[in-house]
Amino acid sequence: MKSFLLACFFAVLAVSSCKVVKYTPEKFPSKQIIWEQGGGFTGVEVSYTLLPNGQLFKRTGVDGPYIELKPLKKKKATPFFEKMASLQLYKQDIEKPGNLYYFLQEVTEATDSRVVWGAGDFIPPAGFVKLYKELNALAERPALEKQRKTTTNDDGTKEQPADPSKW
Repeated sequence: MKSFLLACFFAVLAVSSCKVVKYTPEKFPSKQIIWEQGGGFTGVEVSYTLLPNGQLFKRTGVDGPYIELKPLKKKKATPFFEKMASLQLYKQDIEKPGNLYYFLQEVTEATDSRVVWGAGDFIPPAGFVKLYKELNALAERPALEKQRKTTTNDDGTKEQPADPSKW
């Protein structure tokens, strides 16, 4: 009987420790990767925030609401945090915005480091650009886009509604 109770205790402990924590924009964890682009003719800023558990948020404008995008699996998010740490942003002093600008920001318990580039007379380190492009590709995954609903006609052809609100 004791061994059964002990086994039940460990089973409950194992199940409860596997629970994935979901964060809200009001309560982000202390570890984050943020990347943004902005400026240009419209001056619109679009930023993304990746959390260690794989949650991904998008924000348009400084005061815009955060929109949660399709999350990654935690094991897919971890390499981005490792790459970001390897860039050692806290050792960099790059503040070279241009008409269009881009930035990478690493937030940890100990630091909040950011690099900004875009000036025509400045070439950012290749590692920054590479990670920025990887993160942007992540944010622009096709799975994030709204999928159009299609219907199949009697003759087997597919049809999409003309009204975008029905996509």
